[in-house]
Amino acid sequence: MREAPLLNKRLKLAAPGGQGTIPFVIDHLVRRSLGAIREAAVMTLKFLCLSASVALIPRPGNLSAQVGAFDPVRADKTDRVVCYHHRRYIVVQRRATEVGSDLFVRPAASGRCEPDSLPGDFVWRNKDAEYFLGLRGDVLFIDSGTGPDYRGLIVIDLRTRRHLLHTDYVGTPIAGPDSFTIGVWRGSELPKLAPGCPDTGMLPGIDSLFWIDLRSGVLRFAKRTRCAGRT
Repeated sequence: MREAPLLNKRLKLAAPGGQGTIPFVIDHLVRRSLGAIREAAVMTLKFLCLSASVALIPRPGNLSAQVGAFDPVRADKTDRVVCYHHRRYIVVQRRATEVGSDLFVRPAASGRCEPDSLPGDFVWRNKDAEYFLGLRGDVLFIDSGTGPDYRGLIVIDLRTRRHLLHTDYVGTPIAGPDSFTIGVWRGSELPKLAPGCPDTGMLPGIDSLFWIDLRSGVLRFAKRTRCAGRT
């Protein structure tokens, strides 16, 4: 009870002329409330603007959520031709005389599997025993080589027809941590067995996992390795 007169005195001193204590208190509280509401509104507006800017960032290449390394395709085979049906493309693989194949890539809407180039096709002529490997959105993967190990990987953006990457790999590509990446194992030989690796009677080696950014073709080491034997 002793605090009331002191508080009342302070409020009177704060009010103009020391008069109108109650109206002053109400006005003071209203001003503080309006200030808090204004501050909250500004913060909300900033958050909405940030959310909108993030939502408007395009997803390049029509990439979908990552399930496997590549999108599903259906293959129709004839004597020298395999026609791969993808949700966006048709890839016609025409077998070369000896090894490898020519590739003709066209929109899925065409519905055509002719083993010759059509106007507008992306055409890959066989050079080093190339084969269709897979599609991920608008990104084409071509495998090359004649042996089981150290195969070549060619990555092409079909929208821009830009050559993103040409590297070597072993084994089978794997799904990446997000829709913009896939993983490939790259092999190397070692002068001696790596610690913890079994002796298989083959040349000692190790495989290192790399993520491929499907937007740029940049390789990034995934900090994962596995024991391997080289022939």
